Amino acid sequence: MCGFLAILQDAPRIERCTAQAAADRLAHRGPDAAGVWTEEHVMLFHRRLSIIDVATGQQPMVSRNQRYVIVFNGEIYNHAEVREQLAREGIRFRTQSDTEVLLEGFSRWGAGIINKINGIFAFVVWDRSNKVAFGARDRLGIKPLAWAVSAGTLVLSSTLEPFDVLRECGQVDPIAVRDLLAFDYIPSPRSILKGVHKLEPGCRFEWRPGDEAPRIQRYWAPPGADVNAEPPSEKDLEELLQQVVRRQMISDVPIGVFLSGGIDSSLLVALMSRESQKPVRSFSIAFKDASADESSIAGLVARQFGTDHTVLPAEEFGSELLLDFLGSLDEPFADPAAVPTYALSRMTAGYVKVALSGDGGDEVFGGYPKYLTGNEQSSPTLGYRILDRTLRLSNWRPRGMSHLYWRTLNSEARLRWSWVRYGDFPIFRKDLRQVLTRPYHRRAQVAEYFEPWERRAGRYSQSISTDVLMRADLETYLSENCLVKTDRASMLASLEVRVPYLDELILDRILPLHANVKIVNGTLKALLMPIARRILPRQVWDRPKHGFNVPLDTLLSSVWRPAFDAAIDWGERHIDLFNYPYLKRLQAISRSERGIGRELWGPFVFLAWAMKRKVTL
Repeated sequence: MCGFLAILQDAPRIERCTAQAAADRLAHRGPDAAGVWTEEHVMLFHRRLSIIDVATGQQPMVSRNQRYVIVFNGEIYNHAEVREQLAREGIRFRTQSDTEVLLEGFSRWGAGIINKINGIFAFVVWDRSNKVAFGARDRLGIKPLAWAVSAGTLVLSSTLEPFDVLRECGQVDPIAVRDLLAFDYIPSPRSILKGVHKLEPGCRFEWRPGDEAPRIQRYWAPPGADVNAEPPSEKDLEELLQQVVRRQMISDVPIGVFLSGGIDSSLLVALMSRESQKPVRSFSIAFKDASADESSIAGLVARQFGTDHTVLPAEEFGSELLLDFLGSLDEPFADPAAVPTYALSRMTAGYVKVALSGDGGDEVFGGYPKYLTGNEQSSPTLGYRILDRTLRLSNWRPRGMSHLYWRTLNSEARLRWSWVRYGDFPIFRKDLRQVLTRPYHRRAQVAEYFEPWERRAGRYSQSISTDVLMRADLETYLSENCLVKTDRASMLASLEVRVPYLDELILDRILPLHANVKIVNGTLKALLMPIARRILPRQVWDRPKHGFNVPLDTLLSSVWRPAFDAAIDWGERHIDLFNYPYLKRLQAISRSERGIGRELWGPFVFLAWAMKRKVTL
């Protein structure tokens, strides 16, 4: 994995020394090598974490015909097959790297290369002859890509850190803060910075100097359900999973696996153990809080498959490290699981440079209990209209009202309630207007809080069903939360993480299937369960889904309390965005009664991030 920065301009608006300082902000994404290519006023920078062809895969890389230059982040899993095809057409290669395959493939097929590669990627190619930039991001956005145009200059970067240096666009977007509080993440194309955009997953672009913005096209989207699609047999599915794991284990450096003790990661361990002549290196995290800890189950799986297993106690992650981590993120991100994922990545990076992860298994195969609510339908009640109107006419948000309010909601409103942390609900602990100060109610467009999710779900149907929920999750919770969490946390530790359940071979075979094939009579992951029952310990699959839960109430009242207090105190002095009496009330309730820390986490994360950067509004 890598990081890159591309500055495309026809006049010296951004100087070389400033550009270099911006590129240096990506050093954690590529500690093994640094490269730069310049021509006239165009500058391409690259930081490399060497995984394949360690000796000769340096970037930026120039094509054999000298016309194209590429910067690339990711892995092309079928690069050997594409290399053979290009070789048959007369292309001679200088390296064994997948970067050169991608570059020469673009030189041969242009934008058509996207349809030939299978992998995780974000890349930019500069055409020196025609002065045209082309780039793309993989199907589900496993690898990131951000861009901004200012005064005729296009800046593209793996993440947002370089924009802090360039100061082309530095103001915080209040709508992005709204999204963070609602979803725990900021959905693309918006970013935390006004004027800086994230290229959406499955998109490509072209740009010429003088263009006001890149011309963006979507080349892939999750397909709708095909009622005629036949599910694979247990044998065929297991062979497909084995094939995917086999090729994602290809690496010129040591490789391991994150093992949580759930079905997805445990299956990866089982399949990897078949491919490795040495014990697989597996890594887990343990919590003192028994309700959040799965390390004993992970240990059981490790023993069954003979892995070389390492466990990290989560409590070793203290307040100072927490603030440093949150402040190091390129934009605020409020899924608490990012913290143990970073801690796990730091530990893992001490042993291997690549790790496989079970991300995507739940979204592709139907593993979340929330999907079971998709087919519930109900209409709004008279009680809802009366209660909602009464509460909105007053600023009073009494505790204990949420259960009564919930019972009056129709199925659509219940979906909104369940899918967000904060929204346009006149209820204590659920009201965006209560957590934000009044001047930001309009600027944050509170009433439109659910638009990012509805826009994506609307691609599949105007009505809600389990199938629609699963497909929308691919573009929202998976792409914008789970994959961002894994990329940012692992790359801050200079660790490459691969996600086999999102391999295109699996996506092409499983996504066309309707949800009723994946969730059968209330059984989640119905396609994977026969394999899991046959090869995994019963303790893995015969229990309720656990998830990567972080005991926030306990941690915010103990180990992380100094970090929380510091961020809130700083925010009250410098940022007028939040209603601090409300946050302090939540804080007091959390410390005396517990069970409320989750509503504090989003504001805290933003303030910790802003404090590190000395952000003002």
